[in-house]
Amino acid sequence: MKNFHYCLSIFKRELSSYFNSPIAYIFIVVFVMLSAGMFMTQFFLIGNADMRAFFNLLPLILCVFIPAITMRLWAEEKRGNTFEMLLTLPMPTHKLVLGKFSAGFAFYAMALAGTLFIPMMLFMMGKPDMGPILGGYLGALFMGAFFLSIGIFVSGLCKDQIVSFIIAMMACFFFYLSGLDFMAGLVDGWVPGVGSFLKENFGMTRHMSGFEKGVIDNRDILYFVVMTGIFLVLNGFAIEDRMRPKAKVFFTGTAVVCIAISMVVNSLFSDIPLGRFDLTEGQLYTVTDSTRTILQSLKTPVTAKLYISPQEKMPTTFKTLEQDIKDRLEEIKVLAGGNFQYKIYHMEVAEKAAEDETKEESLEEKLQQKGISPFQVQSIEQDELGIKLVYSGIAIAYKEKEEKIIPNVVPNNLHELEYELMSKIYRMTLDKTPRVALVAPYTEKAVDPQMMAFLRQFGQALPEQYRDDKFNILDAILRYEDYDVQRIRLTEKEPLPEDLDTLIVVAPEMLNERQRYEMNRFLHEGGNVIVAAQGYEYDYNPSGGRGVSIIPRKINSGVNEWLKAYGVTLSDQLLMDEQHETISISGGQNLGPFSMSMPVKAPMHVKINQETMNQDVSITSRLSSLFYLWGSALTLDKNTMDNLKLKATTLLTSSSKSWLVPYQTGPLNRRDMMRSPSGDHSVQPLAVLLEGQFPDSFAEADRPAWPKTPSAGALDQEVTEDTEPPAQSLNPRHGKLFVVGCFKMFEEDIIQNGGILNLFINSVDALTLGGELINIRSRQPIDRSMKKLSKGQKLWYRFLTILSVPCLVIILGTMRAVLRRKEKELYVKAHSRPS
Repeated sequence: MKNFHYCLSIFKRELSSYFNSPIAYIFIVVFVMLSAGMFMTQFFLIGNADMRAFFNLLPLILCVFIPAITMRLWAEEKRGNTFEMLLTLPMPTHKLVLGKFSAGFAFYAMALAGTLFIPMMLFMMGKPDMGPILGGYLGALFMGAFFLSIGIFVSGLCKDQIVSFIIAMMACFFFYLSGLDFMAGLVDGWVPGVGSFLKENFGMTRHMSGFEKGVIDNRDILYFVVMTGIFLVLNGFAIEDRMRPKAKVFFTGTAVVCIAISMVVNSLFSDIPLGRFDLTEGQLYTVTDSTRTILQSLKTPVTAKLYISPQEKMPTTFKTLEQDIKDRLEEIKVLAGGNFQYKIYHMEVAEKAAEDETKEESLEEKLQQKGISPFQVQSIEQDELGIKLVYSGIAIAYKEKEEKIIPNVVPNNLHELEYELMSKIYRMTLDKTPRVALVAPYTEKAVDPQMMAFLRQFGQALPEQYRDDKFNILDAILRYEDYDVQRIRLTEKEPLPEDLDTLIVVAPEMLNERQRYEMNRFLHEGGNVIVAAQGYEYDYNPSGGRGVSIIPRKINSGVNEWLKAYGVTLSDQLLMDEQHETISISGGQNLGPFSMSMPVKAPMHVKINQETMNQDVSITSRLSSLFYLWGSALTLDKNTMDNLKLKATTLLTSSSKSWLVPYQTGPLNRRDMMRSPSGDHSVQPLAVLLEGQFPDSFAEADRPAWPKTPSAGALDQEVTEDTEPPAQSLNPRHGKLFVVGCFKMFEEDIIQNGGILNLFINSVDALTLGGELINIRSRQPIDRSMKKLSKGQKLWYRFLTILSVPCLVIILGTMRAVLRRKEKELYVKAHSRPS
C-alpha cells in the first residue's frame, strides 16, 4: 500500500506539472486541431461514416506528439538538479518510472479524448459501425503507451530535452515504418530477409491494423504489452545503474536480453492463435453460424488442400499469407465438428528441381489441369519493381466428386475465403448443379456471310466479340458462382431448358403471349423467377449554355400484362427522388476540337441507401448503396395478393422524399424535377418478393402459338401450333417471384458499383439454394454513406470536431492561469506583512 502511495505521489506531481504551465494546453490544442483537422479535410468528399482514415493517420502524428510529451520527464530533472534528490526518496526506482509513465499516459488519454467529438458527429450524420471505432481508440491507447515507454526511456538517457525529443521521435518512426509492407519490401530488395525480419519482430503497424478493423487479437495486445514493458524495464535499469560500478556493461547486457525476449515472444506467439474478439457489427471477421451449419451437415469430411509457395520465395507483402490462410482454415476446422480438414503443400516454381525434373513437371501439370497455376505478383528489388511467380491456390475434395478450385488466394481477397470455400463445398453436396436460364437482350453485329455460313456448317454459335451485349457480365458472374447457365431468347428454337431451377428475365422486350405462357407455367409448377424491368429510359441532349434537356422514352416490355395476374405491375409514372446521384454524359461540352463529358444531377438517378432496404431479408441485408438508374416504382395490389394467398415482402423502397411525375412526350421541365413542398411525397416500393402457389393464368385458354419467324423461307414462317406435341399437365407447387423495377443497374458498366452485384447474386442464391450462402457473403464491410448536409451543417461539424475542444481548453487554461496568479499574489501578500 505504501508503494502505491509513493507511485500516486509521483503521478500527481508529474501530471500537475503539465497543467501548471502552458505546455499541456498548447499540446492538447495542437494535437486535436492537427489530428481532427487533417481527418476533416477529406471527410465530406469521401462521405462515409467511419474513422479508418483518422486511425491510419494517427501513428504519424503520435510519432511527433508523444516524444514532445516525454522529453521533459527525466531530462528536466537532470537539468534542474532534482534527479539525485528523486533517487534518494524512500521508494523503489520502478515506482518512479511507473509514476512518470502513468502521468504521461493520463495526459495523452486526455488529449485523445479531445477527438471524441468525431464519433459523436458520425452518429449524428449516419450509422457508423461502433466496433472499428472502439477498436481504433483501444489500439490508439496501446500505441500511445508503447511510444510513451520509448520516450521515457530515451529521456532517461539524455540531459537535453531537444536531444531526447529527436532520438525518441526517430525511434518511434522506426517501429512505425518497419511494420509497413512498402518499407519492408524496400529493405528486402537491398538486403534480402532483413526487412521481413524487422517487420515480423519489431514492426508496430501490422499489430495496429487489427484494432482499426475492430478485431482485438490477443497477439496484438501481447506485442504492445511486451514492448511497453521492455522499455519501462530498461528505463528502470538505466536510472538505477548510474550508481553502480560497470553500469554501462550491465545495462548493455540487460538491453540485449530484453531485445532477445521481445524477439522470442513475437516470433513464438505469431503462429499461435491466442483468441480474439470481433467487435464489428455482425462480426464481419468471425466464421459464421451458416458455415457451422453447412459443415456439420456433411455426411463425410471435406478436405481443403492449400498449394502455396514457401515463405522465403514470397515477396514481402505475401510473407504472412500462409499464416493468415492457416489461421482462417483452423478456425473453420474447429467449428466443423470433424467434418473439415486441411493440408498444406509447398510448391516451388519451375527452375529449381533439376535433380527430379520429371516428377516436378508432372506435379505442376496435374495442378494446371485442376486449375491451379503460378501467378505473377509485384516485388521490389533494389529500388526497382520486379515480378515473381508464386503459388497460392486451394483445391477442395469431397467424396468422389471432381475437385473444386480457388485458383488465387491473395491478401486483398482473403476476407472472401470463407464464402469461396463454403460456396463450393455447399454446391458439391447437391445432387446436381443448379441450372439457371438467363433471358437478356443482345444484338449481333454484322458478320461476313461466308463466315456465318462456315460457323453454321459446323454447328457453332456466333462468337461473343460479334455481339453487343450489355448484360454479358451476368452470365459470367453466374458461371463463376458454379451455376449451369444457359443464355436463351425464350423462343421456339431457344425454349426453357429441362430441369430448370431459376429463370432470370432482364430488360424484356415486348413479351409475346407465348413467352408469358411459358413463364406462367414454370412459375405455377414451383419455379423461381427473377424479373428486372423498367418503364422508361431517358435521352440527354445538351442545350448549349442552358444545361441539358432530359427526354423520357417509354419502354413497351409487355411485362405488366403478365405480372398483373399476381398483383404487381410497373408504375406508368416517372419516379423521382431527392436522394439521387450525379452521372457524366459524353459529348456534353466541347473544348476546342475536343469533346468533354458533362456531369448531370437529376432526380431520376435514384440512390437507395440502407435505410430503405429490408434488413430482415437475406437478399438485401447488409448491402451497400444501390444506383437505381432510371428505375420505376412498383404498384402492388394487395387485394389480388391476398386472394391468391401470396406472401409479399417489400425488399427495396424509395426515400420519403420521392415523388411520381405523369409521363408526357417531350423534355421534362424544371418543375417536374423539383420536389414541391406541398406535393404528394411518399415511399414507393421498388423491389418485391412474392412466395406461394401462383395461379395458372392460361388455365382456361388454349396454348398460344409461337410467333412466325421473320426469316425468308416459307417453312420458317409456318405456325408451329399444329406440329407441337400437346401440352403436358401441370403439377402445381409453391414458387418464388422476385420483381425489381430497374434493369439499367444490371448493365456491365454499372453493376459493379455499390451493392448491385451482391443484390443480383443474393437474389439468385436465395431463390435457388436458400439463405445460408447469403449469410456468409453478407459478412463484409458495407458502404456507410452519410445523409446529405447543407453548407451550414458542414461548417458546424467542422467547428465541433476541430475547434470546440481547443476553445474549451484555452478557456480552462486561461481561468487556471488567472486563479494561480491570484493565489500567488495572495501568498506573496500574506508573507510580506510585517511580523
